[in-house]
Amino acid sequence: MGRLIDISWPALGVTVVAELNDERNPELCEEFWQHLPFKVLQAHPVVSGASMYAWTPVVSSAPVHHRELITDCPVGRLRYSQSTGNKMSVQYGVGLEPLAQPVLGQVLPEYCALLPDVGKAVWNNLFWQKDQIFVEVSPHDKNAHPGVPVKAAGISPVAKIFLDEAERIQLVEPEDLKDIRLGRVESTGTYGQYYTAWDFANGMVRDYIMYTIYPLLKLSNTLSVKDFSATLNEFDVPYSSYLGISGMYQLEAFAGLLRDAVAQAETKAEIQELLVAFLKYGNRLCAWSYHYFPWYLGMFYNRQLGGQEFPGRWNPDKV
Repeated sequence: MGRLIDISWPALGVTVVAELNDERNPELCEEFWQHLPFKVLQAHPVVSGASMYAWTPVVSSAPVHHRELITDCPVGRLRYSQSTGNKMSVQYGVGLEPLAQPVLGQVLPEYCALLPDVGKAVWNNLFWQKDQIFVEVSPHDKNAHPGVPVKAAGISPVAKIFLDEAERIQLVEPEDLKDIRLGRVESTGTYGQYYTAWDFANGMVRDYIMYTIYPLLKLSNTLSVKDFSATLNEFDVPYSSYLGISGMYQLEAFAGLLRDAVAQAETKAEIQELLVAFLKYGNRLCAWSYHYFPWYLGMFYNRQLGGQEFPGRWNPDKV
């Protein structure tokens, strides 16, 4: 039997118990277990159907032996996507994407009936309500866990800067992102409107952190230290400089610190320490940017299919 964890949504008054997939993905589950407990913003996918996910404070590179298609996942399945932001997903209904993801565990059968109501509440919140719903994940048996993770001793000063900021914004929206969504960045957005600048920044930070920096972390195992520094410069600057123009000034400054520190690194281990710390910071940006993005604009692009809920303009009386 795998180790048990509690998954709680205090704002919704719901806690479920799940079993980790220790037998088939032992390395992944151990890495996840070592970072418990944690509390992060709860999100919901906008394209892959009835599941919930959350960006964890973990950057996992553990080997994966057991994957499952999202379309085949039963209610209660826990997935862990390393390559799309280190997100933990909880399935509560039908999945839509035929993509295989690592299996983290399974909510115990007696709790699965609670999940659809939680999932629907999280969807409504992400899509239009925009409250802050947090999920808390902790060991079910508190005596069986080593305790809150401690920052590694001897970590580089630059990596510590990234980790400290990641910790600061874990439960608080970053100021730069708030300025972007409120239209306070006056230097971007053609003819005074700022939605397009917000849209570009939201997509760009996702692609930068999740689909560029994380793959570079994986690539760092195969490139020499010198070659990696040149590769990072080539990939990083177009992203970080544009995001700086968009209003993400701290991200642009941190990216400069990352490039300089990688250029001075002497070992792959030093580079990977920096990348992991930067990813922990960047994943928090992705979580907040995703949460506040105005997905409710999608109500104007609704397909009239069975079970669709937003036929035209939003009308809360019809929910």
